[in-house]
Amino acid sequence: MNPLIPALPYVLPDLTNTAATREFGTTASAALNIPSELAEILYQRGFTTLAELQNFLYPQLAMLPDPLTMQGMDRAIDCLLASLAARPRQPIFIHGDYDVDGMTATALLVAFFREIGRQDVHWYIPNRLEEKYGLSTQSIDRLVSLHEHKSAHGGILVTVDCGITAVEEVAYARSLGLRVIITDHHEPQGQQPEADAIVNPKQVGCTAHFSSLAGVGVAFFLAMALRKAMATHGLSSAVTINKIKKYLDLVALGTVADVVPLVGINRILVRAGLEVLSTKSRHGLFSLCENCGIRDQPVQTEDIAYKLAPRLNAAGRLGQPHHGVNLLLASTRDQAQNFAMILEELNKERKQLEIEPLETVMEQCGAQIQAGWNGLSVYHAACHPGIVGILAGRLVDTYSRPTIVFTDDATRNDTGTYLKGSGRSVPGMNLLTALQACSPLLEQFGGHAMAAGLSVARENLAAFAKVFHQQVTRMGISGGEGGEKIQIDWHLQESSLLTEEFIRAMQLLQPCGEGNPEPVFLMTRKLLLQPRNMKGHLGFQVHPGGNGRTIRGIGFHLWCESLDLRKPVDLIFHLKRSWYRGVEQHQLHALHITSS
Repeated sequence: MNPLIPALPYVLPDLTNTAATREFGTTASAALNIPSELAEILYQRGFTTLAELQNFLYPQLAMLPDPLTMQGMDRAIDCLLASLAARPRQPIFIHGDYDVDGMTATALLVAFFREIGRQDVHWYIPNRLEEKYGLSTQSIDRLVSLHEHKSAHGGILVTVDCGITAVEEVAYARSLGLRVIITDHHEPQGQQPEADAIVNPKQVGCTAHFSSLAGVGVAFFLAMALRKAMATHGLSSAVTINKIKKYLDLVALGTVADVVPLVGINRILVRAGLEVLSTKSRHGLFSLCENCGIRDQPVQTEDIAYKLAPRLNAAGRLGQPHHGVNLLLASTRDQAQNFAMILEELNKERKQLEIEPLETVMEQCGAQIQAGWNGLSVYHAACHPGIVGILAGRLVDTYSRPTIVFTDDATRNDTGTYLKGSGRSVPGMNLLTALQACSPLLEQFGGHAMAAGLSVARENLAAFAKVFHQQVTRMGISGGEGGEKIQIDWHLQESSLLTEEFIRAMQLLQPCGEGNPEPVFLMTRKLLLQPRNMKGHLGFQVHPGGNGRTIRGIGFHLWCESLDLRKPVDLIFHLKRSWYRGVEQHQLHALHITSS
């Protein structure tokens, strides 16, 4: 650590200011025409060759692997080709999940099949308030009933973002005469369904290239592979088949919303997808962006995470996911505006539902923390089941511990006997691994490293909470005293480096998110200009030096009467792009401010 930096709540990477880091920065700066600071930041993150650095900074769609190298893809394409060539035509059924990943994956495949001339494609997403998660015999029956002949025989069922654990349900679908293709990205557990094809990057033997895909990413690769196969077999015109890039707006939306790592393939998909999304050529997304106040500016990952995704998720959380898919599939501006307004009202209702249980579950968390617990499990009988995941996320943000929020399982007749929960984790702690260690006490569970759903018998809740805490502790996660230190990517010892060119170059790290966090910068002994209280937020300006210009900054919820801002401070911040009346500008977003 640089000796000029006092022992405060931040820490620099181990490789900071080493000879190897400086040498790599100098070499990369000359070879790629980028600031050496950017190269050093990425070197500290594990990029140690110029080729790795160039591929990361300038991802191209041409870098995507052949979709047929994904395990099970060839069998899936054979099934689909047989269905497309069959006479009479056979119906196609798409079964999705009720989150944004599931909605976008559903919309992508439905739109794709319709565009290639298959109007006999039907879709269904379960109501989370009334039906079990994922594929069920009930949801299969409801999906099949959408076909005009009310018969599944000879049709093909494609699951998206679900199905990998649906052993009995897949058997039921096949007994109806359906062929079944599972596309999923959740962890397989034990016996796999006997589907006609399984496309899931998490299954044993699948190439590691695809391992972090979201469900919508898997669906996109399925469409890619089918497009190529159709061209080879002369089943579609080149005009139709060459437009698959336009679906990347849905891929970016679902991938960012599902909080999967934005590295590797996902980075390529999301970078290109944000470009497509920013054109707002899809009626539904134009209307959604209009409601969010971002109609006239490029869409960023933060816009997805904090504006677009919550509105779509609200429909799923409140048991009306069809509104989200209908928005994404809207064929006219009027349809899109109607569905966007419905989502707006549902999102307002969702926000209101969060208020009442929050204080109660925070009290329970406080008591568990006082008892020394590192994994938190709380219960609120009246909590709306659609918001338990949101509450879990808020509690993780507050207490920096993996947290699970339970409520009564309203999908069962014996309400109160079983509880339904949703969990969120912290970086470095695989939530699914922790739940696997608790599995003898669970009815069912599934999900990812950072988020999971589960159910437990009420009588087992106390035992589960204890075992969960023990397992989290065993995995090395501890809240500790005073919280985690803030990880700094770069100490700007010379504030004159904070030029427009430097800030613009740092945008090459975008899209940022899980696995590729926004760089965190530190300036020490910096005087903030014109500090002011903006309804509890701190507004300020900084003077980098040089031409006399200043850069605006804001620290959300950082106004503090006791902090003497007449003196220099240590400032930890992100560098942001923002827009004001259609004009792009740069801004500092303060994360932490302390006296120097």
